Amino acid sequence: MRTLRVAGFLLVSAAALTGCGSDAPPAPASSPAAPPSATVSPTSASSPPSSSAPPSSSGIAQPAGPLVAENGTDLKSCRDGDCEVIVKPKDKLAFDARLRVTSLIVDAVSASGVTLSAALPRGGRSTISGGAGQTNGIAYRVTAIKDGKAVLKFTPAT
Repeated sequence: MRTLRVAGFLLVSAAALTGCGSDAPPAPASSPAAPPSATVSPTSASSPPSSSAPPSSSGIAQPAGPLVAENGTDLKSCRDGDCEVIVKPKDKLAFDARLRVTSLIVDAVSASGVTLSAALPRGGRSTISGGAGQTNGIAYRVTAIKDGKAVLKFTPAT
């Protein structure tokens, strides 16, 4: 009698562990042409198709078409620390004193991000690089790179 109770308990436990009665949708049937080890990954029906290029290994998009930024190449639009611009090496961006960064110079653009030199109000300098970063009161994120140019999104750091 005890063996039947243990066996019944094991059957109920196994059923619970395998997901019987779960709200998950049933697994799709595999087609005869698919190898037995092939898996199907679910996609969200509510997410729109991406119009941007796939990201590089660094996670930064490398579009097939031209780079597009909200403020184009108008580097003066960044003065308040809130802009999105296309930059290339040797470009210089000036910022309001409240951001505690006098200016940023684009030293390099590579597939993994940018290298920026920051001039600080009291005469110091710092270098930041990569796909995202921050110095004093300004933060940046690289959203796309192509042909030695990058789209940088600047925001005041909090």
